[in-house]
Amino acid sequence: FHHHIHHIMTGPIPDPNAYPRRSFITRNGRNITIPVLAFPSVALAIYSSDDDQPIANEAVRHAVEDLEISYFDVAPEYGDGVAQLRLGEALKPYRKNVWLAAKTMFRTAEGSAKDLENTLKALQTDHLDLYQFHSISTEADVDTIMGEGGAMETFQRAKMDGRILAIGFSAHSEPMAIRMIESGLVDTCMFPINFGAYHYGGVGQRVLDSAIGNDVGVIALKSGARGRLTESTGEEVHVPDAFKHIPEWKRQEMIHYPVRSSSVHHTWYQPEDDPIELNRLITWSLNQHGVSAVIPPGDLNLLDGISDLLRGKADVPAFDDAQLQHMLERYEDIVPIFHNRSVSGTKTSTDRKS
Repeated sequence: FHHHIHHIMTGPIPDPNAYPRRSFITRNGRNITIPVLAFPSVALAIYSSDDDQPIANEAVRHAVEDLEISYFDVAPEYGDGVAQLRLGEALKPYRKNVWLAAKTMFRTAEGSAKDLENTLKALQTDHLDLYQFHSISTEADVDTIMGEGGAMETFQRAKMDGRILAIGFSAHSEPMAIRMIESGLVDTCMFPINFGAYHYGGVGQRVLDSAIGNDVGVIALKSGARGRLTESTGEEVHVPDAFKHIPEWKRQEMIHYPVRSSSVHHTWYQPEDDPIELNRLITWSLNQHGVSAVIPPGDLNLLDGISDLLRGKADVPAFDDAQLQHMLERYEDIVPIFHNRSVSGTKTSTDRKS
């Protein structure tokens, strides 16, 4: 009862100002801000049975009511439809107070239209605040999306009829991210802005420069990653004969660029699990000019510590340059999560240190 009274007196749940907010969608005279921390809904992908829905409900309740998180990011690829299904049910009580972003890996107008319909249904909503082309890494990805009968047609139609409110993308290749930004057709970009990938993989700054120059908001991916898993540190991931929500090109990529998974964190990379070091990585990413928000690692055991770093603050803590040398030494021997040394450096995969 007291809990209920407390909520009535304190306004909307979650509080939209619980975290520092940054300008994100600014093209065409808009100024939409978002909180600097998202909920990593990929973490719900492990709840594959319908019997697990209560666990997902509690994870989301905790994020919204206790951690005051109001920005949620999801994709059909996470658990082949599982994460978005669990999230849709769990978010029902809070949908009107949260900012919801989803993605599609389908590159054609037809494929992405079906995927969008499925996602809206799974998420039990009539609109997405942001819809993103997922995991762009090749020239062919961009050519197909932007060409006749490409997914951009679906996105633009959906934006006109209010089913999506903004258009974005995620990419793991710098040249492809820059092509998308410079198309003039996207509002936002998701890209790995990660300490190791930036300093040792050579990726990040050119995307930020292009995004700033084109008024495109950036969400930092993989900011909490140490680096790639290796063949000895990760468990093999089984690739099925077919998926329901993932296109065939991605299934082929999983075969040709095998990926390992962390048995501890259920992530495809090695997150930083020392809480002090993790907070340093997150702080570094949020201090890169042009970054609006971060998506934390998809391990909910790591979320509270990151939330505590940022929640209730007027602004993101400044990055202490005295930490730079320590961090450079800590990460010098890992394979950066993304890098520009080879084509596999733009893929979600496991590769040997070269």
